[in-house]
Amino acid sequence: MSTSMQLKTQPIDPMSFWKALLYFGLPALLFRISLYNGLPALIQLGMPPFAAYVVSFSVPAAILFALALGFYKRDGYLLNWDDIKTRFRLLPMTGKDWLWAIGGFIVTFLSIGALAGTALMLIKTIPAIAPPDFFPPWSKPGVNFDMALFTNYIGAPLKNNWGVAILFIVLLFFNIVGEELWWRGYILPRQEKTHGRWTWLIHGLLWLFWHVAFYPWQIFALLPICLALPYIAQRRQNTWVALIIHLQNGIVLILILAMVFGAF
Repeated sequence: MSTSMQLKTQPIDPMSFWKALLYFGLPALLFRISLYNGLPALIQLGMPPFAAYVVSFSVPAAILFALALGFYKRDGYLLNWDDIKTRFRLLPMTGKDWLWAIGGFIVTFLSIGALAGTALMLIKTIPAIAPPDFFPPWSKPGVNFDMALFTNYIGAPLKNNWGVAILFIVLLFFNIVGEELWWRGYILPRQEKTHGRWTWLIHGLLWLFWHVAFYPWQIFALLPICLALPYIAQRRQNTWVALIIHLQNGIVLILILAMVFGAF
């Protein structure tokens, strides 16, 4: 048997709850520091707010991406596509996978919209958790989206602004791919070895509290996707399904890219 085949079939090490708490908790601290301390520091150094936000969010997300591949390599797997897709469960999409992905996308998108008002209620109850002024407008509840909103924050017209397009593509890639490789690709299969059928619940709550570290006002709005996405990923045993559902986080980014391309 080839080395590659041996690596593909080697058992995945179980991950205890306490180790998972560390693997979620340290990235939560990293994002919190980067967004709440690094972002305003970059703005004070003269970096435009939009570029500062992209850097402060993309850097920790890129670290998640690197950690996923680094821990994968540490576990003895080869850096080739066959081993990567097997260990991270980046498997071909079946018809049922697509149904779960599309259904999960629709249900979680609608649930986030339905619960969006809870963010404003929480902020009124606990003003200290409101998003800082230096956060981008699309992260603030109750804001009406329009081109002027984005143009003012970015500080330049959006149409044909290819620099903005590139920054958003980088942000979108590391936000979604970095997270999914780390959470659903690397951690979830290891948790399944410990928690079995209830892995999705434990994983989902840990992922929710990772978000709360830097988006505390969204705790109720994000609960459905934080539980549904790992449930579907575990049920389908395919990280692509989770990645497709997670793409709804990129809708605002795609909207801005459409403005750059002059679609409206």
